[in-house]
Amino acid sequence: MDTTDNRKVKQLIILGNGFDLTCGLKSQYTDFYNSVETSKQFNNILVNFAKRTSKQNPNWADVESNVLDFIKLYKQYFIYIQDTEQKKEFEPKYFYYMLRALEDKYKQNITESTPNDMNSFYKILKDEVTDFEKRLATYLNSQILDSNYIKNSRRFAISLCLAEYRDDLLRADEEEWSAKLTERKLIMKGGEYAADFFTFNYTPVSEDAYPHQIQNIHGSIDEENTILGIDYHEAEDDLLEFTKTYRLLSHSQVKERIDFSQEFDCIKFFGHSLGEADYSYFQSIFDGLDLYSAKTKLFFYFQVYDPNRRAEIISQNYHAVSKLLKHYGETFKSNPDHGKNLMHKLILEGRLTVKELDCSLLNLEVNHAHIY
Repeated sequence: MDTTDNRKVKQLIILGNGFDLTCGLKSQYTDFYNSVETSKQFNNILVNFAKRTSKQNPNWADVESNVLDFIKLYKQYFIYIQDTEQKKEFEPKYFYYMLRALEDKYKQNITESTPNDMNSFYKILKDEVTDFEKRLATYLNSQILDSNYIKNSRRFAISLCLAEYRDDLLRADEEEWSAKLTERKLIMKGGEYAADFFTFNYTPVSEDAYPHQIQNIHGSIDEENTILGIDYHEAEDDLLEFTKTYRLLSHSQVKERIDFSQEFDCIKFFGHSLGEADYSYFQSIFDGLDLYSAKTKLFFYFQVYDPNRRAEIISQNYHAVSKLLKHYGETFKSNPDHGKNLMHKLILEGRLTVKELDCSLLNLEVNHAHIY
């Protein structure tokens, strides 16, 4: 990739799974679970646990939460089988499903297959997590081949690069569309609006979008180094090997890393839930560019993917942005007043925008709809 910096606009684009979904990729964990359930060829503890809890747990498909829950349940179970005095008080939620998931894996009674120490259990579960990652990567690759994802993601990535700066190229009727595409490609090839892409997805950002740099923070199916893991802040010392932070360290051979100390003109977000588990990433980015004193503008884009929930979706996005910036402001220990007025300052300076993107204008070729 040519990383010569002749950009007119320095911008960072942060992508979450909503980007892949908008581009027509069946990339939700529920899609993956349904696929392996249909094939009946993937016997994995985490899949078994998700399947067992699906009717009772609204977050049953959150595999990373399931890893932590499964470990906590097994810890309690291990105490249970070692200390008979605690048996009467031991009725944790989903305990039964944890045992059934293990039995599904080993095809025998749990008492006959239980690891006799926690280290043995951790080894088994790490192998299961690794198998899950590999199978998920295979699934995503197959979905990419069976969809218009490559074309759609290229078109959408370019549109995100041009948004706010060349909006005239993002709106066109059918007769103008082909001509606009040609003009967009020439402009992007010139590199003036080339973006750094920081993506939480396992999928690649198209080189045909002429990116300046790309960093798949959790690995890429192209590089065969995808990772999943629990939140570092929720992990006790014996669980560090299951955290994303630890596993990122073990994947230190990541091909590209973005310099977050550079003076970005803007940061654009799309398709990310802005969940607390990823706050540490955003804090590092904001710290690197000194968000409070910088001139960097923040654009949080969202799509109203369900017209019947329009007001709810808009409210959720405003709330998520407000919560993220409030949390970041609370990290200003040396100057708490700056932290308290951070969001107010960004608004007054015209540096904070939360807005809907009408993705129908992109003419994406999507064969199915997603709710996310």
